[in-house]
Amino acid sequence: MAETMLLRGAHFQLTGRCNLHCRFCGQSKGMLAAGESELPVETWLRLAREVRALADTPEPEITLWGGEPLLYSGFPRLARRLKEEGFRVAAVTNGTLIDRMPELLCEYPDVIHLSIDGFGAVHDAVRGSGVFDRVRRNLELIRERRGKLIFLTTVSDANVAELAELPEQLAELGPDEIVLQQLMYLTPAEIAAYRKFSVENFGCDYPELEAWRREDDTAYLTMLKRQLAALAKRSHPVPVRFTPHSYPDRLPDAPACRAPFRRVHIRHDGAVGFCTDYFGFSAGNVKELPLEAICRSPAAERYRAAVRSGELPICDHCPWRLQQL
Repeated sequence: MAETMLLRGAHFQLTGRCNLHCRFCGQSKGMLAAGESELPVETWLRLAREVRALADTPEPEITLWGGEPLLYSGFPRLARRLKEEGFRVAAVTNGTLIDRMPELLCEYPDVIHLSIDGFGAVHDAVRGSGVFDRVRRNLELIRERRGKLIFLTTVSDANVAELAELPEQLAELGPDEIVLQQLMYLTPAEIAAYRKFSVENFGCDYPELEAWRREDDTAYLTMLKRQLAALAKRSHPVPVRFTPHSYPDRLPDAPACRAPFRRVHIRHDGAVGFCTDYFGFSAGNVKELPLEAICRSPAAERYRAAVRSGELPICDHCPWRLQQL
């Protein structure tokens, strides 16, 4: 029986701008234009109410992200209003701008997802010189927060050899949980297959997908397997979980991603999709149509059908697919 759409939340990409240029980030490599087009706070509030009308809960979670969402000038007002209207509020940040609004971040978000890839020089090798020390200072400003602090650690070539030690090192910074995310990338064949599928089914090409190209992952996967085995033998001071791909094992019983049925992703220019990490497809724009009309459009239904039937090769490389929202 086909699953129907019943939202549990939404990702609001407030801006495409970011103050960092991380080595592995697809957005910084051109996957998403960081233009001037950003929706006003009142539009985001209207969209949150439209999400609620499509949700299976009176308190859907609205995740504010970017780019770097703290660069969006309306962030304080939006976070405050969303919480006042009864939404769960989450934010995804690189942590460098927390000192602009520490009191607000302590009071309003239910969850703060903070990107951190290692301790000291390891983090700086990915995010830029001096970034780790800046983030560490800022984390002291939100020690008395109301919400949960979750570290998102991308397991890349820069830190995979130290993966087993990372949780113990990062725990001293005070997270409530650490999520280790396998690096996202695609083979040339998968990029070509998705671009062909996108043109034939959605009428749009996606050349920016080349930002995720990786020719050889043998050394990375070998080290990852070794480090995961070591990680499993350790106890950790805070909860730690690893989010893998279904690639390279191509698990025959891997479930289809449920994100297109449980979550909507609205970009800073108003385009609506269902995948947080792979752009290119849009079911419509909230500047032109109500959210419900977009979510139930033929384009949206075709996308959900493609995900359900396993037609999209990019899904094999997604660390969120196996978590089942």
